[in-house]
Amino acid sequence: MAEEEKFITPKQITAQLELPVSTRTVRRRLDEVDLHGRVARAEYPFDENDIRRRLSFAEGYGDWSEEKWERVIFSDETHIEIWGRTKVWVQRPPGTAFDDEYMTNRMPHSERVSLWGCFCARGVGQAEIFVGAFDAARYVDILQHNLIQTALHFYPREQWFFQQDNAPQHTSRAARSWFHNHGVTLLDFPPYSPDLNPIENLWSIVKMRVEKRLARTTDELERILKEEWEALDENLLRTLAHSMPARCAAVIANNGHKAAY
Repeated sequence: MAEEEKFITPKQITAQLELPVSTRTVRRRLDEVDLHGRVARAEYPFDENDIRRRLSFAEGYGDWSEEKWERVIFSDETHIEIWGRTKVWVQRPPGTAFDDEYMTNRMPHSERVSLWGCFCARGVGQAEIFVGAFDAARYVDILQHNLIQTALHFYPREQWFFQQDNAPQHTSRAARSWFHNHGVTLLDFPPYSPDLNPIENLWSIVKMRVEKRLARTTDELERILKEEWEALDENLLRTLAHSMPARCAAVIANNGHKAAY
């Protein structure tokens, strides 16, 4: 039943088959045959055009060497809340779950800061922390003050490439004009493809490290975020950049659908 109905639970199996055993027994039997309960991964509902563009990217860039990927600057934005997104644990006696002293005071819309950042195999680039709306004008301003300086630092005499996703701010007329005027060569990045952008893995690492330091104010969060960004190890960054051939191969092997990255 579990093989035929992949999203069924042990509780549902026990009930539907009217088994005279506990749900935990069913769980153990499934584990024994390597059918483990896991949170299902989510995938964007790609249409044919999305799949075509993802395969085109993977096939077009899949033969790039690690050395060529070392000349790509990867970029993105992320958001980090002051109180983080992790669960808050408490040690409490039975029946006290809703007592004030055992409940957190987390705000429904906690304050957060946003970070635009970029990196390449040679190190972290310049980053900019900002609060508030992120529109095309702000994006162009961020590029103006951060991207070219990063490129000149790592590639003073070499050709380099820039990666960004397809957010509206990134593809706006103002942004396209800025890239054209500054001679920036963009990768033809497909939509809805975080698995093809290694900076997504970097965000997870940065957020985990920041949350462990338990910032309590916006100023403190900004300071910690800056410290953790600058402390990122170059070996990690090189490994992420060098993962691109494998990412492209995984997308091709999965017929354009989401890869395990």
